[in-house]
Amino acid sequence: MDLPRNLLCILFFILVCTSHAAYSEQASSALLHWKSTLDSSSTSNLSSWSPANSTCVWSGILCSNASATSHIIGLRLSEAGIKGRLETLNFAALPQLAELNLSRNGLHGAIPASIYLLQALVYLDLSFNSFETFIPPEFGSLSNLVDLQLNNNNLTGAVPYQLSKLPKIARLEISHNNLDKPDFSPMPTLQIFSMYSMGVNGSFPQFILECPNLTFLDVSWNKLSGPILELIPKIAPNLTYLKVRSNWFSGPIPPTIATLRQLQYLELSNNNFTGVIPGELGTLGELLVLDLKNNPLHGPIPVEICKLSNLYWLNAAGNNLNGTIPPCIGGMAALARLELWNNQLEGELPKTISLLHRLMYLLVGFNRLTGPVPKDLGQGQPLIIVDLSNNGFSGELPPRLCSKHQLQKLVVNNNSFSGLLPACQNLTYAWIGQNNFSGDISHVIGKYPILRGLDASRNQFTGMIPPEFCQLLFLEFLDLSSNQLHGELPSCLTKLQVLYFVDLSRNAFSGEFPALTSPNCSLTSLHLANNNFTGGFPSSLSYCSNLTILDLGNNRLHGEVPSWVSQKMPSLKILQLRSNMLQGCIPWQLSHHSQLQLLDLANNQLSGSIPRQFGNFASMIQQNDGFYLGSTHILLTYSNRALTPYSDRINLIWKGKYYTFEKAIAHMTGIDLSSNLLSGEIPTELANLKGLQLLNLSRNNLCGGIANDIGNLKALESLDLSCNELSGHIPDSFSGLTFLSSLNLSNNHLSGLIPTGGQLATLNDPSIYSNNSGLCGLPLNIACLNGSSGSAENKDRDPGLYYSTLVGFAVGFWLWFGAIFFSDPWGDCCSKLH
Repeated sequence: MDLPRNLLCILFFILVCTSHAAYSEQASSALLHWKSTLDSSSTSNLSSWSPANSTCVWSGILCSNASATSHIIGLRLSEAGIKGRLETLNFAALPQLAELNLSRNGLHGAIPASIYLLQALVYLDLSFNSFETFIPPEFGSLSNLVDLQLNNNNLTGAVPYQLSKLPKIARLEISHNNLDKPDFSPMPTLQIFSMYSMGVNGSFPQFILECPNLTFLDVSWNKLSGPILELIPKIAPNLTYLKVRSNWFSGPIPPTIATLRQLQYLELSNNNFTGVIPGELGTLGELLVLDLKNNPLHGPIPVEICKLSNLYWLNAAGNNLNGTIPPCIGGMAALARLELWNNQLEGELPKTISLLHRLMYLLVGFNRLTGPVPKDLGQGQPLIIVDLSNNGFSGELPPRLCSKHQLQKLVVNNNSFSGLLPACQNLTYAWIGQNNFSGDISHVIGKYPILRGLDASRNQFTGMIPPEFCQLLFLEFLDLSSNQLHGELPSCLTKLQVLYFVDLSRNAFSGEFPALTSPNCSLTSLHLANNNFTGGFPSSLSYCSNLTILDLGNNRLHGEVPSWVSQKMPSLKILQLRSNMLQGCIPWQLSHHSQLQLLDLANNQLSGSIPRQFGNFASMIQQNDGFYLGSTHILLTYSNRALTPYSDRINLIWKGKYYTFEKAIAHMTGIDLSSNLLSGEIPTELANLKGLQLLNLSRNNLCGGIANDIGNLKALESLDLSCNELSGHIPDSFSGLTFLSSLNLSNNHLSGLIPTGGQLATLNDPSIYSNNSGLCGLPLNIACLNGSSGSAENKDRDPGLYYSTLVGFAVGFWLWFGAIFFSDPWGDCCSKLH
C-alpha cells in the first residue's frame, strides 16, 4: 500500500539530514585527527577546534551556510603558525572543499597526492612552507582548479606536464623551488604565471609564448636567455606585469615593448640589455614602475620618460648613462622613488627636483654631478632616504631637507659639502664623511637624537663628544675619525648595548680608556689609533669578548701587553698596538688566538725573545682564502641595493710603505714586531705559518741564522729582517717563495753566495743585501772567492773541498770561540735561548 505523500517527504528529509550530519561528523573527525598529529606547540590558533563547538565556528573553517547540515567549503589557515605534516589529513572526508589555504606555515614533508580527491577545489595555496620532494602529477585531475600556488617551498624535480591540462587554471605560481624548466602544452586560460628563482637555464619556456591571455609574468632570478622582449608584445598584448630581472637576456630593448599599452610594471634589471633607453617607453601611460637597473645601457636619459605621468618608481641605477638629468623630470607628479645611482651622469641636480611633492627616495650617488644642491629640496617633500654620495657636490645642504621630519637615512659622503648640517629629528643613519663640514661635534650629535649609525669621518668637526652621546641607546656604529676632536672619551662608550663599531682614530683625544663597571660590552671593532691616549693597556676591554679588531696604535700607552688578551678576546682577528711605549716580554699566550690574522706590535720597547708558540697561529698556518668580517661591515639596504659607504679598515706598514686597507683586510695575514728590543734567535717554528703574507722583524737584536725551511712560507709576500745581528748563509729555499715581492736583509752579518732563481731574480736591488760584509754574488756584483758560497747547496758540489773545509773550520772555530766566548756580545745574545 502506498505511503501518504507527506510521510514520504518527511522520510526523505530525515534521510538527507542524516546524510549531511554523517558527512559533517566525518569532516570534523578528520580535522581533529589532523590537529592531533601537528606539533602541539604550534596549535594555539586551533584552540577552537573542539567537539564541544560546532565545526563551522572553528577558526579557519568556512561553511556553505549557517545550518547544521552545511558543508565545509573552505579551510583558511594562512599564517596560523602550525607545524607538521599534511599527509595525515583525510581529504576524502572533505568532498565539498573549494578553498584550501595553508600558506606561510611550518608544514613539511611531501605534498600528499590524495589532494586530488578534492574534486571541488578551486583555490589551492600551499606556498611559503617547507614541502619537499615533487609536485604530485595527480593535481592534473583537479578539473575545477583556478588558482594553484606552490611557491617558496623545497620542491624538486620535473614540473608535471599534467598541470598544463587543467582546463580552468588562471594562476600558477611555482617560484622559489628547485624545479626543472616546465615543459607544458599551451595554456589558453592562464593569466598569471610565476617561476622566479628556480635556477632554470637555457632558452625561454616555449609554452609561455602560447598563453595569449597572460597578464602577469615573472621569470626573474633564473638563467634564461633568448629574444623575450621582441616576442612578448605579439603573444600577450594584455600584459600588465612583466618581470625578467636577473637572467641572461641581452640585446637592445626593442621599441615595440611600448605596444603593451596596459603595462603597469616593467622590470628588466640585472641582465645584459644594451643600447639606449627607448624614448618610446614614454608612451606607456599606465606604467607605475620602470626598473632598468644594472644593465650596460648607455646614452642620456630620454626626455620622453618625463611623459610617464603615473610613474611611481623610476630605477635606472647601475648603468652607463651619461649626460644630465633632464629638468622635465620635475613634471612627473606621481614620482616617489628616483634611483639613478652608479652611472656617469653629470651637471647639476635640476632645481625642478624640488617640484616632486611625493618624492620619498632620491638616490643619485656615484655619479659625476657637481654644483650646489637645490636649496628648496625637502621643502614639503616626504623624503625618507637621500643619497648624494660620491659626486662633486659643493656648498651647504638645503636647510629644509628635513622639513617633513621623515628623513631616516642621509648618505652624502665623499663630496665637497661645507657648513653646518640641517636638523633632522628622525634621522637614524647618517653617512656624511669625506666632506668639509665644520662646527662643534655636539651640534651633530645633538641634532640627531635617535641615531643608530653615524659616519662623520674626515671632516673639520671640533670640540668634545657631548653628554648627549650617552642618550643614543640604539647607536650601532660611530665613525668620527680624522677630525679635530679632543678631550676624554665618554664613560658610557662601552655601556651602549648595541654599539659594535667605533672609530675615533686620527684626532686629539686624550686620557685613559674609560673604566667599565658592567660586563655588557657589545664592541666588535674598536679603532683609537693616532691620538694621545695614556695609561696602560685598557683593562676594561677584558669585558669586550666579541672584539674582532682592536687598533690602539700611535698613542702613549705604557706597561706590558697583558696575557689575558687571548682568553678575554677569543674572536680577535686583528691586534694593532704599534708605536706606543709598551714594555716587557711578548706574552706567548697570544698564540692561543685561533683567529688572529694580523699582529702588529712594532715600534715599542718590547724585550725578550719571540715566543716559539707563535708558530701555532691557526689562522696563519693555512693559506687564507679570505673570511668575511661580517660584524665590522656596515650595510645599508634599500631598493634591493646593498650600499657600503665604508667598510672596516686598518692602517699598516706593508712592503715598506704606509697603507690603509679596507676590503683587503679579509685576505691578509701578517706579523710585525719591528723596532723593538727583541733578542735571541728567530724561532724555527715560524716556518709552520704557511699562510703568512707579511713578516717584519727588523730593527731588533735578533741573532743566529735564518732557518733553512723558510721556504715553507709559500704565501709570503713581504719579509724584512734588516737591522739585526743575523749571521750565516741565506737559505736556498728563498728561491721557492714565489709570491715574495718585498725583501730586506740589509744590516746584518750574513755571508756566502746570494741564492738566485725563482722570484729572487726580480728582486735585483742591491740595497736589499747591503751592509752584510760576507755576502757575494748578484745583485751585489761581488765575486765569491774560490767559488765558495757558504750555502749548503754549493758545498755539496765538491765533497773533498767540503770535508777539508769542515775540518779546518772546526779547529779554527774552537780556538776562536774559546778565546772570546765570555766577552763577545753574540755569545750573550744566543745564550739566552738555552
